[in-house]
Amino acid sequence: MINLATLFWLVLVSAAGFAMFAVKYQVQSLEDELNRTRKETIAEEHAIRMDEVEWAYLTRPETLEEMNQRHLSLMPIATAQLRGSLAGIPLRPSAPPPVEDAVASAEPPGENAPVRLAVAPPQTLAEAAQAPPTPVQATAQAASAIPPQAPEIAKPVPAKAVAKPAAPHHPKTLDDLIAQIAASR
Repeated sequence: MINLATLFWLVLVSAAGFAMFAVKYQVQSLEDELNRTRKETIAEEHAIRMDEVEWAYLTRPETLEEMNQRHLSLMPIATAQLRGSLAGIPLRPSAPPPVEDAVASAEPPGENAPVRLAVAPPQTLAEAAQAPPTPVQATAQAASAIPPQAPEIAKPVPAKAVAKPAAPHHPKTLDDLIAQIAASR
């Protein structure tokens, strides 16, 4: 039979071997996690550098000027503006009103493209009554005065005949704007 001391040393060596095996794989696991963290740190530093480069590009004077012209239309400050009062500063022009598209029911012969007409923004009845007729309305009134002869095929309206809506009144001072808002209520 195996001696008791030999059995003790065999169990002790086996336990130490399994402990070394477990510690080795824990160390490898921690090294893998450390390498992943290092790679993520390098990727974040690269992203930060790319953001800094993009910021430097976007804040260049040429890029800022291009974006200003495209989106804001700001002009350099004149010395006369610095000496004036707040009432002398004009307001920013409003965006042009959207143009709605209406498709005519008939198509010109030989073409597949629909006829597009520009529709003016809705007006109040009082404004519509006071406003002079647009070229499109005048053409429609003249056509209705002619007695109908034979049905005609709808023809495309030339681009020059489409009337642009009248520019809205832009107040020149803040007081004019407040008065205009008060009058509209």
